[in-house]
Amino acid sequence: MKIPRIVHAIGHIDDDLVSASAENKKKKPHWLKWSSLAACFALLVIAGAFILPSLLSGDLLSSIAADARYKNFSIESSDSAVIWPWEYLTPSEKYTSTKIDDIEYHSRGNTVSETLVGENIGIYTVVGYDEINNQTYTIEASAYKLNHISSSQFVAIKLEDSYYVFKNDEYAPPNTLGELLDQVALPQVVTLSRFAENGSTPGNKHYRLTDDDYVWNILSHCSDAPFIDDQNWHAGDREYISFTITSEPLGVYKVAMYITEDGYLWTNAFSWQYLFDIGEAAAKEIIQYAKQNSEKAAYEPYRNSITGTVVEITDSYLLVDDSLLCKNPEKGIVYQVLLNDLRLTRYVDYGVVTLGDTVQVSYAGDIEKENNIIDCAVSISNVVISGQDIFIPE
Repeated sequence: MKIPRIVHAIGHIDDDLVSASAENKKKKPHWLKWSSLAACFALLVIAGAFILPSLLSGDLLSSIAADARYKNFSIESSDSAVIWPWEYLTPSEKYTSTKIDDIEYHSRGNTVSETLVGENIGIYTVVGYDEINNQTYTIEASAYKLNHISSSQFVAIKLEDSYYVFKNDEYAPPNTLGELLDQVALPQVVTLSRFAENGSTPGNKHYRLTDDDYVWNILSHCSDAPFIDDQNWHAGDREYISFTITSEPLGVYKVAMYITEDGYLWTNAFSWQYLFDIGEAAAKEIIQYAKQNSEKAAYEPYRNSITGTVVEITDSYLLVDDSLLCKNPEKGIVYQVLLNDLRLTRYVDYGVVTLGDTVQVSYAGDIEKENNIIDCAVSISNVVISGQDIFIPE
């Protein structure tokens, strides 16, 4: 049997996997351990980070700086991965696996709204591992079905006051697209809205679909489309459109679904590569419909972020000044980043991020424009800035 291609993990490296590098000579707390495996993943992030804004489209520039205030620059992560003490882990980082009816489920790290949670299916043991002290922990937690999804594939586990998505990660792909749709009612848990031509990169054309019902209707008539076990398949020189998929019940954020003109549906929404032969006629009909029933949209980055120098740290927030990147430093913006998330406070509490550091802060939602407040930051990491006219003081 061929070894299946794991594609989900590569596309969802959390920014919290990034921490201080060999170039960062600040003394770290003795208990911080550095993960070589996560450092390898960080290299993948770095490889994609060397992009000068001057080479990118205006749409991407607007996501970096709404008024094109910035110089040419590139951002490189200066960190490898911190393994945090047990008490500084989030619930989904602590407890990562459970077994229900002889099926092993693993956390996707994503919360899911209570409205998407179905009936209680019992109380089960959830296991976690403290890497620093080499100790295993267990708790008893309630498991629930997820609406429109077979519990043989996904369940929700209640940890503290939130529900987390756990997935059966055994490689057992469906034989047909219809079998997949029986396991996961995709039209109910996935909205096909944003898509791009031939890959979601800044230079490609991006669109927003007005209605995805017709697409799902076409796919519902492709129930016999066979699963293709071809680990060497890739979009390559094919013509295709790529939908961006974010789904709470599936526990995925901005993964992809391709429809290629030569008749394939490809997605990485299920941890493994799933490829189905839906036929040229159905594929071309979907592509034609999408292009005729959409409007042009700006490129949307994987996650919104700001970059700058830490100029103040308090118990409740830190201030990040992006003047370093500006053509005119006087037009720099000082952002107030609220420390309301453990994923940020632990970096500050233990001196991984300190006054004067150059950092990148990723956030969900919007910045409160009047006072430049970010109250929805999800990660912070040390970075190195380089590029034309960028001067970083010693």
